[in-house]
Amino acid sequence: MRIPSFERFGRFMQVIAFFVCGMVVGSAVYSALENDEVDRLIHENYGLKDQLSTTKKDLEQIQELRNRNVIRNIVPFIEEPQGEAVIDVVTQKELKKRLKDDLKIFIGRSIYKIGSESMIARNLLEHKIYDHIGDNDYEVNVKTILVVDGVLQVWVEAKIHRPK
Repeated sequence: MRIPSFERFGRFMQVIAFFVCGMVVGSAVYSALENDEVDRLIHENYGLKDQLSTTKKDLEQIQELRNRNVIRNIVPFIEEPQGEAVIDVVTQKELKKRLKDDLKIFIGRSIYKIGSESMIARNLLEHKIYDHIGDNDYEVNVKTILVVDGVLQVWVEAKIHRPK
C-alpha cells in the first residue's frame, strides 16, 4: 500500500486553515456584538426598573397626600461638572436613591414653608460624600432646589471624590 505524498495536500491544508481561522475570528466578532447588546439591555433594564419603582412610590404618595399643599415627591437630577468623567446609569441610580433617602424628611411638609427648609437641605447635602458606589466615592453639591406642584426637584452636581 502506497502513502500519497504530503505535498499534494499542501494547498488543501492552507484552505482548511484559512477557513478555521475565519471561523475563530467570526465567532469572536459575533461574541463581541452579542456582549455589547446584552450590556445595553442591562443598562436599559436598570433605567426602567428605576422608573417603575419611582412611579409606584409616586402613586402611593399621591393617594396619601391627595388634596393638601404639601411636598408629595422628590425628584433628584444628577449633573456632572465640566471636564469630569461621565457617570454611568447604575451609579446615577444609586446616587438618586441615596439622595431621596436623605431628602425624604421633606415629604408631607407644607410647600409654603420650604423656603426656610431649603437651607436645611442645602446644608445637609453641601459637599456630602456618598461612599462605596461602584468602585468610587462621590461628592455632591446642591445647585438648585425647586418646588412645583408638590414635587421637590433638586439639581445636584456629582463628581468623584478624591481625598486630599
